[in-house]
Amino acid sequence: MAMTFTLVSHLREKLSTLVHARYEHHKQEEAEKERLVVEAEEAKTRGTPVTPESFLKWKAKFDKELAVKKAREDEEKMKGMTPKEREEYKKLATRLSGRQLFERNKDLDAADDLLEEGTVSVDISQYEREAIEEEEEEDHVTFSDSE
Repeated sequence: MAMTFTLVSHLREKLSTLVHARYEHHKQEEAEKERLVVEAEEAKTRGTPVTPESFLKWKAKFDKELAVKKAREDEEKMKGMTPKEREEYKKLATRLSGRQLFERNKDLDAADDLLEEGTVSVDISQYEREAIEEEEEEDHVTFSDSE
């Protein structure tokens, strides 16, 4: 009987260590999988480091792609137009925007030459604002806790 007890105790101990070893091994595998997933995610967000040279290279490529795309779109638009509409479209396409005009002509920011002769500048301090503020206060409803 003692020999059976010793044998069962020994087997129970071995089984316990085996189960514990399997659990630890499984736990390590899960940790490794999680670490690989985190590394893969970091690699996605890390990307290529941007330097002035790489940015200029990308910008040139991007501008070229944009120009090709715009040319295709313009070509598609012009296919369905009459010759007169095509000429008008080309004129509109070459016309500068307001920002481009302003950047080209720096004298526009000095608005002195844009004023007409005989104009008078308005002095805001000539007008009374107190009367308007008093009227606004009368129009509003006021609430108070005391009755």
